[in-house]
Amino acid sequence: MDRAPTPLDQLLAAELDHARDLLIMMGDELAMSPEIVAEHGMALQAVDIVGQMIGHIANVVRAVDRPDAIERIGMGDLKAKLSAA
Repeated sequence: MDRAPTPLDQLLAAELDHARDLLIMMGDELAMSPEIVAEHGMALQAVDIVGQMIGHIANVVRAVDRPDAIERIGMGDLKAKLSAA
């Protein structure tokens, strides 16, 4: 189903992109410390996963064809949740 994204959709997607960028910068900064990586490696991986999720959600919010945008998501759990809506 095609529909033009509204100005609010565009703003929401842009804010999600900004939040993702901040999260990535934080993760990259923390990953520069071997001590932090050794102690919190799993948490850093979770930061990366959350960043990916935010990016996928932003793409769906801004998409003209949301079902197609959902279909292109590579994360199975997120795709399944959004496909059910």
